[in-house]
Amino acid sequence: MKTSYYIEIRYFGKAKSNFKRLVNEVDNRFYLRKGHKVPHITVVQPFTTNNQKKLVVTFKRICSKYRKLMKFTVDGIGVFPFFVVFVKVQPSSQLLKFRKDLMYILKRFCHISDFNRPYKPHTTIALRIGLIKFFRIWFYLKHKPRIVFTNHIMRVTLLKGKKILYEYDFTKRRLLNRNQALNRKRLSKTFEVLKKQKSK
Repeated sequence: MKTSYYIEIRYFGKAKSNFKRLVNEVDNRFYLRKGHKVPHITVVQPFTTNNQKKLVVTFKRICSKYRKLMKFTVDGIGVFPFFVVFVKVQPSSQLLKFRKDLMYILKRFCHISDFNRPYKPHTTIALRIGLIKFFRIWFYLKHKPRIVFTNHIMRVTLLKGKKILYEYDFTKRRLLNRNQALNRKRLSKTFEVLKKQKSK
């Protein structure tokens, strides 16, 4: 079986901490199976390719075209009946265009699962749960304070299986390998650059 690739937006800083806290809260309250969950927004669903080198070059080239930082807004709770509870994500027009560009180019040399599936960006809170727990979790989250915030996209991640293969840093306009992407000092510098760019 071929290894699947993914492209996603990962949360950083306060947003990441808040999502992890919420997921842990739901896991503990409703006795869900715990695991290593990374809060994220899927940009391109699972796909396979025989040409990883071309994939990496293409990923970098398309990312580098987007010079202005893209945004998305998190707003409220949603569900895919009856097995997923998630936080809704409203992508900016630039983010939608970015995804469209990726899909259009990647389909030339990759096999993308459910290529024609409507794109509904979200961040999963709980999935693969029974019907009763589904309604209980949904009801519980609907009665918590509404989750609303807007984020700039600092980085987009290319994964191979469940591991980071490369990450593109939009603030510095650089492709990062796995070690660079996981480096905390480098991430803190990315935050510094983001603050300067937002203040302009």
